[in-house]
Amino acid sequence: MRNFTGTLKAAFEYIDQELGHSSDLSFRQCQIGSDNTPALIMWVDGLINKQSLNNDIISPLMSGSRSINRVDSDETTINFISHSLITTTEVIQVTSYESLIPLLINGWSVVIIEGIDIMIAANTQGLETRSIDEPASTSVIRGPRDGFVESIDTNISLIRRRVKNKLVRVENHWIGNMSHTKIAMMYIFDRANPDTVSEVRTRLDHIDIDAILESQYIEDLIKDSPSSFFPTVYSTERPDDVAGAILEGRVAIIVDGTPFALVLPCTLFHLLKTTEDLYLSYPIATFIRWIRFIGFFITLLLPASYLGVLTYHPEMVPPQLLSSILSARDGVPFPLLMETLLMELTFEGLREASIRMPKSIGSAISIVGALVIGESAVKAGIISSPSVIIVAGTAIASFTIPSISLSATIRLLRFVMIILASFLGLYGIMIGLFLLGIHLSSIKSVGMPYLAPFAPFRPKEAERALVRVPWFTLRKRQK
Repeated sequence: MRNFTGTLKAAFEYIDQELGHSSDLSFRQCQIGSDNTPALIMWVDGLINKQSLNNDIISPLMSGSRSINRVDSDETTINFISHSLITTTEVIQVTSYESLIPLLINGWSVVIIEGIDIMIAANTQGLETRSIDEPASTSVIRGPRDGFVESIDTNISLIRRRVKNKLVRVENHWIGNMSHTKIAMMYIFDRANPDTVSEVRTRLDHIDIDAILESQYIEDLIKDSPSSFFPTVYSTERPDDVAGAILEGRVAIIVDGTPFALVLPCTLFHLLKTTEDLYLSYPIATFIRWIRFIGFFITLLLPASYLGVLTYHPEMVPPQLLSSILSARDGVPFPLLMETLLMELTFEGLREASIRMPKSIGSAISIVGALVIGESAVKAGIISSPSVIIVAGTAIASFTIPSISLSATIRLLRFVMIILASFLGLYGIMIGLFLLGIHLSSIKSVGMPYLAPFAPFRPKEAERALVRVPWFTLRKRQK
C-alpha cells in the first residue's frame, strides 16, 4: 500500500498515471490559509455534481480558510477543513492512494494540501438519471404508476416511501472487481427469516466477478439450481411489488444501474401472481388468477396435445371435428410434427422481431407476420388452418403469464413436450409432466421449496395462493 507523502506534484502525477492519463480527470488549484498554502482539488467529470463541488468545497475553501495557520498541527488543519468548511453530506480522511482511487471513480472529490500527508475526500456524486416513469416491462391497470430507475438511491427511496417503518433494513455491498457496483439488500427486520437474510448476504459476499452491469448477473450467481430453466429469483420493475414482498418477509436486492430489482425467496406460484391482484376486488382477482393458471398449462401442453392426439389417438377426437381437421390438412406437404414445429418457430421469430424493431413499426411487423403471412400460407396449402389456430391460442395463453422469465421457460419446455408427444403421444406428455413435477419438487429458493405452499402442503397459504382472500377476513397478520 502506497501512502501519500504530502507533495502536490507527486500526488497529481501518481493519480493521473493510475487513471491512464484520462481526459476526464479534472483538477482545480487554489491557495488556502493565511499563508496561501497551495492546495489541489481533483475529481472525475461526469460523475460529480458541479454545483455541489462549487458550493460545498471550492467556495468554502477559498473564502473560509483564512483562519487556518500553518503553525497549527496537520491534524488540526485537516479536522477544521473536514468538519467546519466542507459542507457535503459525507467527508472522510484518506492516507493511501489505494483508498483514494476507488473514491474518485465513484464520484467523490479529493482535496490535497501541500505538506500534509492526509487527503480529504468529499461525496459529490451527481450522475444524470432519467425521471421516474411508468414501468416499461409491465402495464398497470390499477395501482401506482411509478417504476424503478437506474439510480439505486432513488429506488430505495421509492420503497421507503411505501414502507415508512424503522424496522426496514438496508445493507450495502460493492460487487465487481472492475465495476465496484453498489448493491443494496432490503428487508424488514422482524418479518424476514434470519436464516434467509444470512444466506442471501453470504451469497452476495461470495460473488467474484469483474463487473455487474445488470441485476441478471446477480440473479445467475446467487440462484439455486443454476442448471434449471425455472427462475428461482423474482425480478420486477415496480416499487409497490418490492414493498409488498418485503412486507411478506422476503428479501429484496437493488442493483445500481438497472431498474429491475430482485426478490428472494421465489416460488412458482409467486411468479403467477401480480401486485394488481391486491388492488382489484377479490372475485375478479381470483378469476384472473385462475385464468393465468389455465394459460400456464395451455402454453405448455396445447401444441403437444394437438400433435399427440392426431398422431396416436385420433379416436379421442369427435368424428365431425376429426373430419374437419383432416380435410383442412389435405394437401399440406409437411408431416404434423414438422408443421407444428415450423409454426411455433415462426411465431417465436415474429415475437422477437416485434420486440427488437423500433416501436413505430414493431406492431406493424407483428400484424403483417401474423395475419398476412399466416393467411397466405394457409391459402397456398403450406400449412393447415387448425395449426394456425393452435399456435395462435398458445401464443395468447403465453401472454397471461405475468413473469417474463417464467413465460420464456414454459415456451422453451413447450418444444420438449412436442418432441415427447411426437414419439409416444399422450403417454409422452404424461412422462414429461411426471419428470417436470420431480424437477420442480427438487428445486428450492434460498431454502424454500419451489412448489410451496403445496409441497409441502400448508392449507392456509395454499388457499391464499389459489384465491385472493378478501381483506375483511384478515383480522391479523398471518405468521
